[in-house]
Amino acid sequence: MLKIIGVLMIIAAGVSFGFSKAEKEQKRLEQGIALKRMLYLLQGEIRYGFTPLPEAIAAIAGKTAEEFRPFLIQTAKQLESHAEESFSRVWNQAVRDQLKPQIIETEFLEILLSMGETIGYLDQEMQEKTIGFAIEQIEDVIFQMKDQVIKNCRMYRSLGLSFSLLLVIILI
Repeated sequence: MLKIIGVLMIIAAGVSFGFSKAEKEQKRLEQGIALKRMLYLLQGEIRYGFTPLPEAIAAIAGKTAEEFRPFLIQTAKQLESHAEESFSRVWNQAVRDQLKPQIIETEFLEILLSMGETIGYLDQEMQEKTIGFAIEQIEDVIFQMKDQVIKNCRMYRSLGLSFSLLLVIILI
């Protein structure tokens, strides 16, 4: 009876480990999609609302994914207070403070940092094009990730089960 309980616990642990790794892999892709959505909202506020960049950032804070809200709120508050003299400093500092611990894929951080270097001092049309370019880069990363994420999710799930069954066979 104890052996059966032990076997079931080992199998459950292996399967849950595989599924948790697969979930983390899936989160990478979901973050990219949420980031792309956030940039589309920012681009729309600038293009159709004719909203200045600091106000556009504050306006989209409530419409984006929960994990990006602190980043947008911090950026908007610092831009409104005029504590920093350049947009790129405020943007890059907020990316490092708020998003670096949250975003799994480093390529997304690099895209945001490079976007922050050029977007703050441009006119409306160039801001839209810069955001559009960042969206294209994120779409390219997402496209490259899709097949890899699907394969990795399958692999993690099957490896979790396989290793747990192997461990059970070795122990019995």
